[in-house]
Amino acid sequence: MHHKPLDKAGIIVAVLCALHCLLLPVVLPTLGLMGLSFLGYDLFERIILSTSLFVGGIAVIMGMRHHQSWWPVIFLVLGGVLYFNKHQIGHAFGHGWEIPVVLVGASLIVIAHTLNLHLCRARNRKPCEEVEELLHEESALDEPTI
Repeated sequence: MHHKPLDKAGIIVAVLCALHCLLLPVVLPTLGLMGLSFLGYDLFERIILSTSLFVGGIAVIMGMRHHQSWWPVIFLVLGGVLYFNKHQIGHAFGHGWEIPVVLVGASLIVIAHTLNLHLCRARNRKPCEEVEELLHEESALDEPTI
């Protein structure tokens, strides 16, 4: 399994999550009319964000096997912490801070995935998929045959 598709999916989900958070106040009144009021629930947000961070964690850890850098993990965790605590930050500093917190959180998650892809390519001078295939072939050669 390669992390590149997971990184790309993580970037897409982070951007969609940010758009959801930013556009929800505008479209919330019409969601009930369309039968989509569940999109406004905090539980829905938390489930989507948790899934995004879980997939992101898998991708970043798989990439770390190649590039040995903790920076993508740090960015992913910081972005997730900001996203999960956006309401508390908004209450502490004022609701005007919620939108910048969402944008910074989403940006950190996107940076984590992008950096993961970049570090893997820079370290190996080739895509991680090719490195992983070589590692898989080498481990197959090391296995004793009966």
